[in-house]
Amino acid sequence: MSAVTLVVGLPGDSEKIAVNTTNKVSVVKVLIFDGEGSMEESVAGIEACLDESNTENLSSGSYFDYDTASTINSNTLSGYDILIMPGGNSATYISSTSINEDAIKQFVSEGNGYLGICAGAYAGSNSVDGLYSGWGLASHVNTVNVVYDGLVSVSPTSSGSTLLDSSKTSLHHQNGPVMYTTSSSAISFATYTDNGTGYQGYSAITGENYGSGRVILSGSHPELDPQDTPLLVQMILWATNQSG
Repeated sequence: MSAVTLVVGLPGDSEKIAVNTTNKVSVVKVLIFDGEGSMEESVAGIEACLDESNTENLSSGSYFDYDTASTINSNTLSGYDILIMPGGNSATYISSTSINEDAIKQFVSEGNGYLGICAGAYAGSNSVDGLYSGWGLASHVNTVNVVYDGLVSVSPTSSGSTLLDSSKTSLHHQNGPVMYTTSSSAISFATYTDNGTGYQGYSAITGENYGSGRVILSGSHPELDPQDTPLLVQMILWATNQSG
């Protein structure tokens, strides 16, 4: 198939960029939460990864059209393929009146995706052991609260080869969860291979279906230094049912 050019504009920008691809271009509509409890650096890092993927065509055939919102409800979610809850404060996410839990559940159950990073992973899980319940989007994934800030090494499981193309990668960790599954319906994509968190061998990236949609949770930050754009992109594509 001959190459075609898609001319697109980055959200909020007046300038256009050209994306060359040999395949039909699929536009993935991404909503990033940037309201109460979210971490500015995490939101900016996600945006930077999506910009890099678009300009460098890192995911051949996919273009990420993203927006941010400080309120999450059925109206703000309408028209999007995936909600990304970034790093921040998970307890604030769960208690916030600007985030409608039922709207998120309906959004995902109808066939859309959810990506939770760090605080977003705590919030999307079934529970944070000994502390509070999550939204239960990943109903067979429990999280353990970890206090650790620094680099961690993670390795893909046999199920995670579509997300991580190397045997091991280093990611930034900032008090994010370690996870364990309580059913085979939940998939561990990567595990912690060092003991920086104190929980070597626990899941670092986990996914599960919710209704007709998909949920993926990451305890560490692919969007922060050392930034791993391909990993973030593959997590989005998995959650929107475009890979694996």
